Amino acid sequence: MDLSVITPTCQRPAQLANCLQQFRSQSRGDLLCEHLVVSDGVDPQARSLAKYWGARYIERSSTGGQWGSLARDTGIAAARGRYLCFWDDDNLYEPHALATLWAAAREVDIGVVQTRYRCRQRPCMIPIPRHWTGTFQAGNVDTMCICVRREIAQRESWEQLRPPASPATDWHWLHRLQQHTTRIRFVPITIGWHL
Repeated sequence: MDLSVITPTCQRPAQLANCLQQFRSQSRGDLLCEHLVVSDGVDPQARSLAKYWGARYIERSSTGGQWGSLARDTGIAAARGRYLCFWDDDNLYEPHALATLWAAAREVDIGVVQTRYRCRQRPCMIPIPRHWTGTFQAGNVDTMCICVRREIAQRESWEQLRPPASPATDWHWLHRLQQHTTRIRFVPITIGWHL
């Protein structure tokens, strides 16, 4: 298996259905992928949607962690792919997203691509990362932008990032991953929209 796509979710059937459909419509060529849906708590709708779309489903018995941290850790532990990436259920992905993530990461430890991020102050979409300097910077990265070798991802726990849990948790996790490796490739191709 080349790539595991991990989608943490919790009681969001409409967003999850859209994410599963986007995964199914990806251009893959000979890329072998699996989609893991990790529900942060009991969710019969998520279980049914995952089964319908052919995704592997993992259900945590209770809600835990902030920002899906325990669901992400569960997905990392269960992943079968040599590389993994995270697809949040509320983002939008281009049909070339998986192939681009794979191309960026292949033969290195971490691949970095771009996404568009909605501005909070005015109606616009800005690229993330805006200026790649070779290191992960707070406010200039999102896990949607990365594909990481599974062995590297397994070295750092999301749940250990608390407290305080915040949207900056993505940066903290990626920053800690970077301490384990210097083999990072940046490919400035946009794969979707972080909404």
